[in-house]
Amino acid sequence: MTFILDSCSHAAYGLSMTTKRIIGLALLAAALMFGFADLLQASFPSYGAPAVTMGWLWALVSARSLSFAETLVRDRLWAPIWEFGFSPLLVAPAWSFFGVLGGLFIVIGRPQESER
Repeated sequence: MTFILDSCSHAAYGLSMTTKRIIGLALLAAALMFGFADLLQASFPSYGAPAVTMGWLWALVSARSLSFAETLVRDRLWAPIWEFGFSPLLVAPAWSFFGVLGGLFIVIGRPQESER
């Protein structure tokens, strides 16, 4: 009994792993973990626990850089850039950001037609 993938090379089906695709898979794994955490928080609400958003993660990692970025954009550039550009991204769920970014890395990391 032969399998479909046994008769053709793996590279013909785009199964070769590039660095970009590995980064994309890691970001998708992070998106799955954040999505699972969001699902658990929705299923078993713990009152007072913050939602897992990009702004919360950024503040958790470095609140000073978040404050610096906000001050820089509002004072040096243009305040509506922060209000209408960055603020919607900061209230987005973390799983959506990491999922989109991981998907982009996987698509960009596909081998070129000549490499297949």
